Amino acid sequence: MNSIIDIGARRELFVDRYLIQNVQGGRLKLHYPVSQGVAIWYDTPWESADGHSESFYTTVLKDRDIYRMYYRGHAYLTCYAESRDGIDWTKPSFGLIDAGGTTENNAILTHKAHRGFCAFVDTKPGIPVSERYKANVEDTDGLIGYVSGDGVHWKKLQDEPIVPRTLPNHFDSQNVMFWSEIENCYLLYARYMTGSDRIRSTARATSADFIHWSDPVPMEYSDTGSTTPSAQLYTNQTHPYFRAPHIYISLPGRIFFERLVGSGDEAYFGANDGTPRTRKPGDCSDGVLLTTRAGTRTYDFTFKESFVRPGIGSANWTTRTNYPALGVVQTGPAEMSLYVNRHYEQRSAHLERLTLRLDGFASVNAPLRGGDVTTKPLTFAGKQLELNYSTSAAGSIRVELLGREGKPIEGYSVGECRALIGDEVERVVTWNGSSDLSSLAGKPLQVRFHMQDADLFSFRFAETASPVTPQ
Repeated sequence: MNSIIDIGARRELFVDRYLIQNVQGGRLKLHYPVSQGVAIWYDTPWESADGHSESFYTTVLKDRDIYRMYYRGHAYLTCYAESRDGIDWTKPSFGLIDAGGTTENNAILTHKAHRGFCAFVDTKPGIPVSERYKANVEDTDGLIGYVSGDGVHWKKLQDEPIVPRTLPNHFDSQNVMFWSEIENCYLLYARYMTGSDRIRSTARATSADFIHWSDPVPMEYSDTGSTTPSAQLYTNQTHPYFRAPHIYISLPGRIFFERLVGSGDEAYFGANDGTPRTRKPGDCSDGVLLTTRAGTRTYDFTFKESFVRPGIGSANWTTRTNYPALGVVQTGPAEMSLYVNRHYEQRSAHLERLTLRLDGFASVNAPLRGGDVTTKPLTFAGKQLELNYSTSAAGSIRVELLGREGKPIEGYSVGECRALIGDEVERVVTWNGSSDLSSLAGKPLQVRFHMQDADLFSFRFAETASPVTPQ
């Protein structure tokens, strides 16, 4: 077997074709998040001007037993909200900033000419407690670094930019930074304008210490084979997926200029009270799903369709709305949430929460007549195979392991596999009543999933062996 991929005990998602050798009778399927209503309203004087909110550039992160949210308020303020479950949010008052004529507000920082505050929890081993939280803000000369010990009280790391402005129209957006445990360095995914047509895209840089950064290098896109994406991607929102940190999920806001619903009047005269908005109509936008893997400079754009559609009502088709926030977080035993800015510059401006099942961005899908997917040759380090899957009452999934020349390994053929039916996030596969795969660990093989009316979202070879299950 050539080009054997060592997946160890990692969880692998079907958000790209990285592990797929072929699919027969099935397809890769994009799944759509479901609205759970308003997470927060942007309805305070320090979040809007004359009731027209420009709150934007939102970051949501899970920090141990608390969820934190950072977003732009009015006049380049950074505002803060928090939650115990990622569902119900509060806006604490810290008395730090005089905004809207009062210090009783949730503003925690003012940037004057700066914008795009973007924070993360620094998980690099050995980081001082006083610098456990880090952030960047765009300044005239580049990105200014900030640090905090509690995620609320912030200070500049230094007056000079940690990332100087070196590329065309660099940083005019939300610029994402995080510590990658897989790459063992800090990563930056920043706004970048490419080509003579000035297409909005993303550049990548690395750092060992958060202060000294490599020169940003433009990312490439799988659908064009170049550094120019097939659409204007205003933000990038790239971050490690919490259940598979070697896979970076990206949820850009995709913008279409000069594309309006109807005459455009609905986009100018606010969908709420007929009050003209401060920004004239000129575009509409949605959210899309891209992925990239640790150590690579290519975004995989497998699914070109909208991941987050604008939705019913003219309020959803106005300029700069429908942009996903940075961060996908777990909000239930089998649920994860993402957040989307809605009704930009309108009196009804808010952040909406949407949900998916864990790992549920995309799946390998087969109809009732059947289909199968075969992986590329791989090795693993584990003792059992776990699937995240869903079937109909009529459907099923069976798994066989293939050895040399693609022939089933004795004891692990499809006929010896107990059919999986149901809808589970973690279900162990058995052959002849046993799940133990320790004898195959480290040996090259392929995995073939035989499916009927089913979706397979992810799989992994886990370390813990399961007890024998009766056939």
